[in-house]
Amino acid sequence: LNNMSVVGGPRLSTIFNNTKSIGLDGIDDYVDCGSGASLQITGALTVSAWVKTTDTNYIGIYGKGNSVAQADTYFRMQNTGVIRAFLNNNAINVIGTTAINDGNWHHVMFVYVPSTSMTIYVDGSQDGQNTTSIPSAINNNYSNVYISQFQKWLGNLDEVAVWNSDQSANASAIGSTIPTDLTPYAPLSWWRCGDGDTAPTLTDNGSGGNNGIMTNFSTFSTDV
Repeated sequence: LNNMSVVGGPRLSTIFNNTKSIGLDGIDDYVDCGSGASLQITGALTVSAWVKTTDTNYIGIYGKGNSVAQADTYFRMQNTGVIRAFLNNNAINVIGTTAINDGNWHHVMFVYVPSTSMTIYVDGSQDGQNTTSIPSAINNNYSNVYISQFQKWLGNLDEVAVWNSDQSANASAIGSTIPTDLTPYAPLSWWRCGDGDTAPTLTDNGSGGNNGIMTNFSTFSTDV
């Protein structure tokens, strides 16, 4: 639950606590993170989250667009439990190999590098990569960003973060055995999913100022 960093000795210690997550019902629960200018990302992109589920349906983690078929970016779990990410209305995708729907907490990350690669990481390790016909830019229809939209997540989500940069070099550190303080990695948006939040608002702890609004649910889970 806690990560502690010490600067100059124990009297100047800082403790990072993770005590809450959001539990979603798989029916109509989602978080609307708005359509702020900083979220209209067309270049390098990283999406990171801690997830827990036993579902065997297609369920969404992060999406920007109007639907599954009309998404600039879509990051989800397949019905087989592996992680998949799509760009530009499903024109190009990458899929992982490790099933994460075992009822345990897992860290998942998607990284897009323009014209180069799309990569999935699970628990800090590379789990899938596509380097073929990678687009030079992400489409931008100026739509909202959502957590658990399009195909509703059943289970828990925590520490969802977005960067407008390639965080591949930090995949292992960010996806370590427990959630860590993301401040040193300077996320664009970082929704802690309960810690420091007052429902229905999920405060953006990144630099983007894109607060999320819990929709159709209002309570936090202590399953972390």
